[in-house]
Amino acid sequence: MSGDRNGDGFHEISFKLGKNTEGLDNLNRLFAQHCEDDDRRHGENVELLKANNDAIKELAQALAPIAANYKLTKRRMALVASLGLSLLVGLSWALEVAVKWAVGKVLMIKFGG
Repeated sequence: MSGDRNGDGFHEISFKLGKNTEGLDNLNRLFAQHCEDDDRRHGENVELLKANNDAIKELAQALAPIAANYKLTKRRMALVASLGLSLLVGLSWALEVAVKWAVGKVLMIKFGG
């Protein structure tokens, strides 16, 4: 009887080890599949990044003339701003002179002079 128990015990241990080996084989297969999928995704990402870089270069080339005109426009805006400021300074000076002259005339008329 004790031989039967040991035989059953060995059979059970052998069965469990076989299951463990099968599980390990499954894990190894899944890991290999994961590595293949990872390599495939990496290749796809590299291709997408290259396509994205090419699209950015094309867009930069297409927008270069617009950017050059924008720089000119900034210069023109600076010129208009400086001319406008000069005109404002000139008008404020002329207004100051006119107000001083008018106040002087009113004071001369009112108080005689």
